[in-house]
Amino acid sequence: MKEVLAFTLLVLTGKAYSILPKSYEARFISFDSTGPEVVDFSKIRFLGRDHRANGTVEIMKDLDNTFSLSAESFIDSNGDGEYKQLPFSIPLEPFCKALNSYWSYFDASFKYGENTDFPVHTRPCPVPKGIYYFKDVLIKTDGWPTIMPRGYLKGVTNLFRNGENVGSLEIVAHITDIAK
Repeated sequence: MKEVLAFTLLVLTGKAYSILPKSYEARFISFDSTGPEVVDFSKIRFLGRDHRANGTVEIMKDLDNTFSLSAESFIDSNGDGEYKQLPFSIPLEPFCKALNSYWSYFDASFKYGENTDFPVHTRPCPVPKGIYYFKDVLIKTDGWPTIMPRGYLKGVTNLFRNGENVGSLEIVAHITDIAK
């Protein structure tokens, strides 16, 4: 009986956290990439006080399932450059599967026809080669966990083709409490 009560309490606590409003916001800090032979992120810049992402991304090859990716996340709570790895990661998996599995974390930030011409609304596979624009993209945390550590959040994604690393993307965002 105690186990059932404890389980019920745990489930209700989890549901309560999921309906709580988020108490944090995020903004871009930096963007770094390697491997411009496949995907070139070098023309992305941050503008304004709120660091809106603007620019173009060029994809040189159709990104199909000959590509795979993995990702890791890190936090620097003090802002001193000492990042610690977080348990949020993406294991190495085929590109299209990863795109479909994790794109929901970015849905709120990217809107086809509003701030990008990248076909986010259809999640195509393969992702067609081409040049795509991004205009005034802000990080919107809809779909993110209710509770997030504060500080500098770094995400590192590695792109592989037939098992060989062909590029990486590192994005740093600053997670802060919402100013009231």
